[in-house]
Amino acid sequence: MNTNETRFLHALKASLENQTVEWTDELSPQDWAALFRLADAHRVLPMVYEAVYRSPTAQQADPQQFRAIKRRTVQAVMLQTIRTSEFLRLSVHLAQAGVTPCVVKGIVCRSLYPKPDCRMSGDEDVLIPAEQFQLCHEALLAYGMTPCQPEQVPDDAYEVSYAKPGSPLYLEVHKSLFPPDSEAYGTLNQLFAGASERMTELTVQDTVLTTMGHTDHLLYLICHAFKHFLHSGFGVRQVCDIALFANAYGADIDWQRLLHSCEQIHAVPFAAALFRIGQMYL
Repeated sequence: MNTNETRFLHALKASLENQTVEWTDELSPQDWAALFRLADAHRVLPMVYEAVYRSPTAQQADPQQFRAIKRRTVQAVMLQTIRTSEFLRLSVHLAQAGVTPCVVKGIVCRSLYPKPDCRMSGDEDVLIPAEQFQLCHEALLAYGMTPCQPEQVPDDAYEVSYAKPGSPLYLEVHKSLFPPDSEAYGTLNQLFAGASERMTELTVQDTVLTTMGHTDHLLYLICHAFKHFLHSGFGVRQVCDIALFANAYGADIDWQRLLHSCEQIHAVPFAAALFRIGQMYL
C-alpha cells in the first residue's frame, strides 16, 4: 500500500470508532485530493471527512478544498437521512398493508455505525415471500413508488426495483436472496433454507423492522461480498459492515454453521481474508 492508502484506512478506522485522527504532518493538496478520491470510490466520503476535518493536519490545509468536501459530505448525509426516514415510513405502510418484508443489508448495517447516516446506502433491500409479492407491489404503488423497469415482467424476475418520484428512496424487492437461475450464484440460496423461521427484529428510530437472524445475516453479507468479488470486486465498506456486524452480534452467531456454510461454497479463505483485513486495519 502507498501512503495515501494507509492514511485512508487509518481515517476509516477512526470513523468506525467515532474518533478523530491525530495527524500532525502536513499533507499537500494532492495528498488530500487522493485521500478523498479513495473515500469517494469506496462510498465512505462522509465517514472519512468526519474523521479528519478536526485533526491538526486539517487545520493547515487549504480551506477552500475542505469547504468543497464539506459541502459534498453535508449533501450526502442529508440525502441519506431523507432516505432512512422515507424507508421507515414505507416499512410502516407495508406492515399496515399486511406485507411482511425482511430487511437486509442497508439500514441494518447502518445501525451499527456511530453515525448511521454517514454510512451511505444507495438503496434498501427487502426480501418478500413469493406469495406476498403482488400484495407488496400494490402497496408500493399506493405509496407512490414506481417500478424502475416498467417493461419488466415481475412474476419472472427474482428482484424488482422501485423508486419514488421526487424522493431519493430506491428499493429493491427480492423474492430470493440470489438469482435462482444463476449457474454461478443460484445455489447460494440453499444456505438460507429455513431462514424465515430464524427471523429477528431490529428497532430503528422507534420503528420495528424484521430482519434475518444474526448467523444468516452475517453469512449473507459474506456471500454478497463473495459474489461481488467473483464478478467485479468489492469495496472496503463491505468489510466494515462485516467487521461491525461480527463485533456487535458475535455472541449470538453460530460460528460452526457459518464455517460449514463457507466450506460448502469454497469461500473459507475469502471469509478469513475479510476478517483479517478487519482485524489488521479496521
